[in-house]
Amino acid sequence: MEKETDVSRNLSLGAGAGAALVTALLATAACSSDGDDARAAAPSAVSSSAAPSATASAGGAKPAAPSVVGTWASDDGGLRLVLNADGTFVEDYNGQKAAYAGKYTVSGSTLTLNDKTGVTANGTINGGSISLSGSTLAKKG
Repeated sequence: MEKETDVSRNLSLGAGAGAALVTALLATAACSSDGDDARAAAPSAVSSSAAPSATASAGGAKPAAPSVVGTWASDDGGLRLVLNADGTFVEDYNGQKAAYAGKYTVSGSTLTLNDKTGVTANGTINGGSISLSGSTLAKKG
């Protein structure tokens, strides 16, 4: 069996490319005619993964680091991310409440979001902020 790190593909994007990817994913999801939920692709997704979810992987990253649990938001309010102590997350995107949801893990300064559709996004924890898909989120409350 391959290690999770051997299976997953990570892609780092600049702010402009990340925004373009978000727009493309939203347009694709909105045009879907197969009856699936319009949330088929997370706007913060920057990579896909064939690896099992973090809760199913042995020796994988741990879910909730106490310092990341809570509500994070971009200054413009377009992105709001709630990281729960049980390792789950809910993301509001451009006014759409609970647009995306799933599980998350923290390994060092890397935050990995695994959307329930199977899409994976990686962010970087920088003390009091999280960099995610070209946005900087600050902890609220």
